[in-house]
Amino acid sequence: MNRLLGKLSGGDLRSDGRANEVAEEVFQNPQLLDQLFDGLSEPDDVIRGRTAHALERVSRTNQDAFRELVPRLISVSMRDRIPMVRWHLAMIFGNTAFAVNDIEPVVSVLFRLLTDDSVFVRSWAISRLCIIGKRDKPRRREIIDAIRALRDDKSVAIRVRAAKALRVLRNENDPLPAGWSKT
Repeated sequence: MNRLLGKLSGGDLRSDGRANEVAEEVFQNPQLLDQLFDGLSEPDDVIRGRTAHALERVSRTNQDAFRELVPRLISVSMRDRIPMVRWHLAMIFGNTAFAVNDIEPVVSVLFRLLTDDSVFVRSWAISRLCIIGKRDKPRRREIIDAIRALRDDKSVAIRVRAAKALRVLRNENDPLPAGWSKT
């Protein structure tokens, strides 16, 4: 385990630990991004969760640095069992969607995350698809259809978020709800 990941260890997933501090360190020294990314392969759930959190913070301002990482992040999102990892990856996909050469894999993985068992993962997938749909008019109908399927979700939080997203996507002048875009 490298020095950065050591800062992310200990405690449990109810705390972000030093993830913000590690993200700041990577902001200051972008060459550390690969060392941080290694945390997604750690067997320790806490390190993986905090790594995803720190990566998401970095992706808010340095989308281009993630261009080559997106395929690997998609792979992690398909197999990691920790919801915290998956919801932060959903956030990263929204942050970096327009920095990648091909947005299709990003949209596809977000569609898949709409069916995740975790309410938090589904919630962030809705928000990020909404952001993409606001900017990418040709995809908007497909995104609306996918989100509309969640209007009857068993979770009230998902039904509410889906309704907000649909309103924003259908009304060009409606802004994104506060907190949906962290970039």
